[in-house]
Amino acid sequence: MLCHNSPDMTETVVILHVVFASAWFGHKLLIPRDVRVSVRTVESGQLLVDRMQRAQRLGIASGLGTLATGVWLTYLTTGFFDASVPTYVAFGVVLLMFVVGATAGRTSWNRIRDAIASNDVPGAAGGVSAFNRALNLESLLWILALTMMFL
Repeated sequence: MLCHNSPDMTETVVILHVVFASAWFGHKLLIPRDVRVSVRTVESGQLLVDRMQRAQRLGIASGLGTLATGVWLTYLTTGFFDASVPTYVAFGVVLLMFVVGATAGRTSWNRIRDAIASNDVPGAAGGVSAFNRALNLESLLWILALTMMFL
C-alpha cells in the first residue's frame, strides 16, 4: 500500500505530473497551424470548432491535473512552507497560464468561432494572429514553469 510520504507514492505522483504536463503542453503544438489553415473555408472552419472543443477539454483537464499533482508533490516532498522559490515561481506561472487561457485565449477563440458560425471567413482568419499569440504566450510560460523545476 502506498502511504502519503512513501518513495513509491512520490514516484507515482511525479509520473502523473509529467504525464499531465506533457499532455497540457503537447496538445497545443499543432493547434496554431490547424487554426490558421482551417479558417480558410466555411466547411473546414466548422470542423475546426469541434476539434477545438475537444482540445479545450483536454487542455483544461491536463492543466488542472498538472496543477493538482504539482501541489501534491510539494506536499509529499518539502511541504508548502519549505518549498523553494522556484517552486513558488512555477506555481505562479501555472496560475498565470490559466489566466492567459481564460482571458486572451478564450476571447480570441470566441471571435474566430463566432465568425465561423456566421460564415465570415475573413473575420475568422483575422482572429488567428491574436489567438496564436495567446497560445505562444502560454507555451513560453509553460517552458518557464518547466525550467523552474530544474532549479
